[in-house]
Amino acid sequence: MRKTAFSLLIALFTLSACTRDKGEISFRMKYEANYVVESSVGINVPFTLQTPPMQSNSEQAFRNNNTNASLVSSITMDYAQFAITAPANSDFSFLESVKLVIKADGLEDKTLAELDPVPANAGNTIVLNTNKANFKDYLLKDEFSLSLETVTDEFRSEDQEFRFNGEFLVKADVLN
Repeated sequence: MRKTAFSLLIALFTLSACTRDKGEISFRMKYEANYVVESSVGINVPFTLQTPPMQSNSEQAFRNNNTNASLVSSITMDYAQFAITAPANSDFSFLESVKLVIKADGLEDKTLAELDPVPANAGNTIVLNTNKANFKDYLLKDEFSLSLETVTDEFRSEDQEFRFNGEFLVKADVLN
């Protein structure tokens, strides 16, 4: 009788574990980068600023959220903002357009977000329109880089320093 009850208990536990819904989790991965547009850049001249390779740190983010790379279904660009850090009285009116591009070894460059045109009254912070494509392959790499493709429509006598703040939205199944 004990063996039968124990076997029944094991079978019940096994069946309940097999039908358990894993569930899906969503979380954000945040990244920052700094850029400088030098004062000598001409008007209506396209130019590109590139970050050095950035560590994706995705494995750590996955561990912190009880998942792993094989369980990730998508990674999308959820938020992309630029804020001027110097000079203090500057604004983004000197830009005509901005495009943020992600690059990783073995993958084609892909647009993360853009703003075209940049409003003349943009102020010292701009939020770009994000591309809702899946960037999973880029963020699963050990490192990636971001390039900023811009066109200016005003001459500036001082270097313009600004910071990128971005968030990727990760959707993944939870580990058992």
